Amino acid sequence: MKRLQKFFLLTGIAWLLAFQASAIVPDFTFTTGCLGTPTILTSTTTPSDSVLALLWDLDMDGLFDDGVGKTVIWTFNAVGNNPVGLQVVALNGNIEAIYKNVPVSGVQASFSFSAGCMGQPILFTDLSTAFSDSILLRTWNFGDGSPSVETKNPQHTYTQEGTFIVSLIVASELGCPDTLRNEIVMQLPPVFSLIFTGDTAAFFNDTILVEVTGSYDSAVWNGTVSGDYFVVVKAGSYDVSVYRDGCFSSQTFIIRNHPTADAGIMTLFTPNGDGFNDFWVIKDMETLGTCSVRIFNSWGSQVYENADYQNTWDGRSNNAELPSGPYYYVVQFANGQVYKGTVNILR
Repeated sequence: MKRLQKFFLLTGIAWLLAFQASAIVPDFTFTTGCLGTPTILTSTTTPSDSVLALLWDLDMDGLFDDGVGKTVIWTFNAVGNNPVGLQVVALNGNIEAIYKNVPVSGVQASFSFSAGCMGQPILFTDLSTAFSDSILLRTWNFGDGSPSVETKNPQHTYTQEGTFIVSLIVASELGCPDTLRNEIVMQLPPVFSLIFTGDTAAFFNDTILVEVTGSYDSAVWNGTVSGDYFVVVKAGSYDVSVYRDGCFSSQTFIIRNHPTADAGIMTLFTPNGDGFNDFWVIKDMETLGTCSVRIFNSWGSQVYENADYQNTWDGRSNNAELPSGPYYYVVQFANGQVYKGTVNILR
């Protein structure tokens, strides 16, 4: 009996020494999570049969009082790396702890778009951001019954007026989703007309005034010159775009060379002293002979007369400058030809 008692005593002592010698190695695993969704944390501490208690620090305050047990579930409120601590109390009274960063990802959908003009392409730009992750999928729906697309920055043309709901759904590599919806208003392009002073045919070095009429905010000629009117000094192709609330319409017009030179009467001149178009010019008078000129204002009053005109009228009447605007001329050549029309003064 004494020998048996001695055997069990020695065996117990050996087991206790072996147990005390085995070190506790704290560790845990976690599931990848999205912001606002639960993360599962599981202890993988070894040896597991030496563990007395498992305590968790999940709110980064240094205290292991946020969870107990092998598995805990926690929802983090910040994206990025969230420090998590596990404290292990061993049966032998030893205490070990470990901290690891638990990544939490998130994605935020965002986009912008150019002004909405019916019948013209609208550019949509994806401005979405991902946190501790990357964007894998994008799905656009333009709200007009057209098929959805997955292009990052798509273009879309609406064929109807009205207000449409555009939605962008994004999903990250880790499966985190987000959706954004915005309204886009489609409006009709501005309607406008062009008014030309005189014919759309230019004599050599003649000038033609082209003016925009209609409801619009601004006009741009040939992509560079802004203003309500444009002065053409030579034949060619020109274009104008008018804008209203970011929506635009365009027209192209052609100024051609005049097919004849039998009466090169300028329809516009600019008597502002800059040395260019300061005088009203009738071209080719040497081939047509002496001419007499009479100029009338819009009320029919004569403001200028010259029986032997020599291209010297500078837009004055009795030495006083006439205001900008249209005036009417009657030109009679020595051969009996009479020409009537409009000349515009632009200062």
